[in-house]
Amino acid sequence: MNIAQRDHQIAVGWIETEVDNLIRDLGKPNASAAARSCITLAFMLRAIDEAEHRYYQARIDKIYANYNASTYTAA
Repeated sequence: MNIAQRDHQIAVGWIETEVDNLIRDLGKPNASAAARSCITLAFMLRAIDEAEHRYYQARIDKIYANYNASTYTAA
């Protein structure tokens, strides 16, 4: 495994951990801040590519859309 592959693996693990934390903290102010920051930093450091950057951002948006839909229907 070369350095770029290792960096990618670490970045993806870091992002996945923060997305899990986001899911746990849904409904709290700025719940997605750490996850979005990780994604942006990993992209800026070129540990993830543009497609992965868009994928993770869209994944967070989908998590929020599902959360908002569930709270709307519950009310």
